[in-house]
Amino acid sequence: MPPRLQKFLLGYSGTSLATGLQVILLPWIAVAVVGLPALHLGWVQASVLLPNLVFLLFGGALADRRDSAAVAALACIGLALCHAGLLLYFSQRLPDLLVLLFYGVCLGVCTAFLQPARDNLVQRTARDRKGHTTESRVQKTVTWMMLAQYGGQAVGMLLASRFDQWGPQLLLSVQVVVLAIAAVFLFSLREKTLRVPVEEKLPLTLIIEGMSQAWRRPALRELIALMAFNGFVHIGVFLVVLPLLAAQYSGAGGRGASYYATLQLAFVAGTVAATVTLLRRGQGAQPGRGILMCLLYSAALLVAISFGPTPLGLMLLCACWGAVAAASAALGRGIVQLLAPDQYRSRIISIYQLALFGSAALGALGAGVLSEYAAPLTTLLWAGMLSLLAFVLVLWSGALRGVQIQN
Repeated sequence: MPPRLQKFLLGYSGTSLATGLQVILLPWIAVAVVGLPALHLGWVQASVLLPNLVFLLFGGALADRRDSAAVAALACIGLALCHAGLLLYFSQRLPDLLVLLFYGVCLGVCTAFLQPARDNLVQRTARDRKGHTTESRVQKTVTWMMLAQYGGQAVGMLLASRFDQWGPQLLLSVQVVVLAIAAVFLFSLREKTLRVPVEEKLPLTLIIEGMSQAWRRPALRELIALMAFNGFVHIGVFLVVLPLLAAQYSGAGGRGASYYATLQLAFVAGTVAATVTLLRRGQGAQPGRGILMCLLYSAALLVAISFGPTPLGLMLLCACWGAVAAASAALGRGIVQLLAPDQYRSRIISIYQLALFGSAALGALGAGVLSEYAAPLTTLLWAGMLSLLAFVLVLWSGALRGVQIQN
């Protein structure tokens, strides 16, 4: 493996490890430590995602005009300072809803600048020693990136599963250290050559240019719309309903955090298995069709979970859900990397991620409201039915289904 790719994967896995900790740590602090109800949990989860609606596009524009590696490293430092701030607050008193909301917003702002800059490094690390690359090489690098992401998240969730024994302070300290190390690796990927001077434009102009480039390509346009749906329906439900189900299944045994972490680990185990399979077999010449099948499988899994499986059954279904989500994410990111023009890539990546995570914030709010007044299993049933409807609509359109990749 080339040294440049190794550094990229180490930096990416470090940020993912911190995210894996955060995925369990933040909602469980809200539920188990602060004792927030389902509606407030939805607000806390949404606070991490809502800043994407404002800052993600600006993060993409900044990464297109500056060195992506430097932007990603600075964003890592910002995330480390956020976790250090909450750790300092914990040393004085327990946080309340407002503190958790402020913490979530700060995390969301830094993440909005990290994501497009970090993903834009794929093309840089996919080059061979002569500076050349191919579509299949980019697809493989994307799959390596996804494996680093899911592997890092798995380690973070394993650490978070010790929440009941270690407490939040130690886990927050781990996040600070890991993000600082990741910043060093990502910063080492900055380009040494002189950058060609470019015309200075207002950030809003740069954002509009990126949107125009995405809109001109029907496959990208359809993919971004589908990711907006996935974020609203699938990620929103996952963020809110899964911890509520974990609390219900664990009952009064006091081991809710451990079971929630186990569900998350089952999900990540599925993502790792699917990503390893893609790494060995490749993403194929028709990735759009694969994304459509993933949407159909997601609909079936959501409906199955809505019937209330046993704790072991829920773990197995979460593993299958993770495999489907990983395949869909890898195929989608590969399409974006290949179809987006070089000079607009970070902006189109940010639009793609805005559609996914911005709508996820709204989906978390919707899932929190629905779960407050109806059973969480009912929320899953509605999500499955909507996914089936989306599959029919995208299949009928055909732009994404017709994407062909030259290997």
